[in-house]
Amino acid sequence: MTRKKDPTSLSGKIRAAIVSNPKLPNRHIAKDLGTTSSFVANVRAKTHQTANLKTRDVVTIHVIPKMAIDMVATEEEEEAFTALANAQQVGGSHYKSKAIQPWDYIASNQLGYLEGNVVKYVSRWKDKGGLEDLKKAQHYLTKLIEVNQ
Repeated sequence: MTRKKDPTSLSGKIRAAIVSNPKLPNRHIAKDLGTTSSFVANVRAKTHQTANLKTRDVVTIHVIPKMAIDMVATEEEEEAFTALANAQQVGGSHYKSKAIQPWDYIASNQLGYLEGNVVKYVSRWKDKGGLEDLKKAQHYLTKLIEVNQ
């Protein structure tokens, strides 16, 4: 049995944006819909793997203002979220226990290299490097302050 795709779900809106403008970069769609580029990429890949969307599935999207939305992920969204890179970790399990993977937070907030490393080391210090990771985070923070003075 094929599950009917909900054009009002987050993945439905992403699919609609892809269909209406296939060359629109993932980061633009992600920003408009308040999600991550990696999630958009997963939905894009899934969309191309399945079948072409029918015209009735297309929903026009515009820049959506940030608002609190209580959204429940569909099975398809959950599958796309846990697919690919998030489903594996090379060298340990210190990120697997996190509610949000540091790289998803970093990408979603478009943080730079220095900020991203601060987030990474602060997120994992209890599970991996201990005080050394906090010192690494401090080192990156010191550099971030230095380059922004």
